[in-house]
Amino acid sequence: MTMKYWLTRATALLCFLGTSAATAEPLVIYSPQGEERAVWIAEQAGSAGHDVSILTAGGGELFDRILAEKANPQADVVFGLIDAAMATLKAEGLFLPYVPEWADGLPEVYRDDADHMVYKFWQTPIVIAYNADALPETEAPAGWLDLVEDRHAGKYVIGPTTWQTTKTYLTGMLLRFADESGEISDAGWDFMQELYDNAIVVDSADAKTAAFVNGEAVIDLNWFGGVGRLAENVGYKAVMVDTEGGTPFIAEGIAIMKGTDQLDDAKAFVDWFGSPEFMAAYAEQFGQVPVHPDAIAAAPDAVSRNATLLQPQSIDWDVVAPRIDGWIQRIELDIK
Repeated sequence: MTMKYWLTRATALLCFLGTSAATAEPLVIYSPQGEERAVWIAEQAGSAGHDVSILTAGGGELFDRILAEKANPQADVVFGLIDAAMATLKAEGLFLPYVPEWADGLPEVYRDDADHMVYKFWQTPIVIAYNADALPETEAPAGWLDLVEDRHAGKYVIGPTTWQTTKTYLTGMLLRFADESGEISDAGWDFMQELYDNAIVVDSADAKTAAFVNGEAVIDLNWFGGVGRLAENVGYKAVMVDTEGGTPFIAEGIAIMKGTDQLDDAKAFVDWFGSPEFMAAYAEQFGQVPVHPDAIAAAPDAVSRNATLLQPQSIDWDVVAPRIDGWIQRIELDIK
């Protein structure tokens, strides 16, 4: 779907709900949420009294568009881009400071205490899991750095560095070798070489699945939902590891665009969207895990259980975001 198409659909839906975009200027929102979710969010926003038009496309496409519009921003609010993208846009001076009403109680890792611009509302852990039908718990890695041990050689898959999941867990591992300025030590790059030497390196999802189907791979480095999907497709019991030192989480944030001429409406939308009440309703609808403790408590039992299975790794995305491309480039050129 093109971005123009989804801006039209969201506006049309709001007109259907009785909030006319023809007689009042709607709040323009950029988000990578897909068809079903964008329509549902627009419907709920309209019912709550927010006149919005949601323009949606892929995260990379939206990120590039926001940067291209820097001199003349077209959006009032952006939500749903992940940590590194939001940190980069903030560094580009594209956001306004605003502390939403629901910021109180958020775990520190999801708050922007330094600049008060980006606050997180959903999270997805990037995890180590293993095939419990083929690997005993006592032989599974306890943490990310254990993967370079000889006993795990050829048992896990590293996907393309273009995958957000791959990029995130590689970043999480490298950060364990970073100094206070964010520079990676030689020991960190030596570890990364060992990690790749020990791995099954693939260039597609089909190749990854094949490694598990033929029984070669039994340790899955994956996003939370992808673990269950792969296990179901291949036919094994997956167990996730609450790793030593935590696991990197991808969290989605919301921010108000600098240059908006509807600041009060934008603040009201942010307050509504990230509220525990709406986040719990979203969890009920789509099974997404919120980050606010009050939203987790009000979410369905299955979602609440998922929210507490794993401990997050502490990552300062403001420090990390400008370095990720350089780290990945070095992996591509010198290690793979």
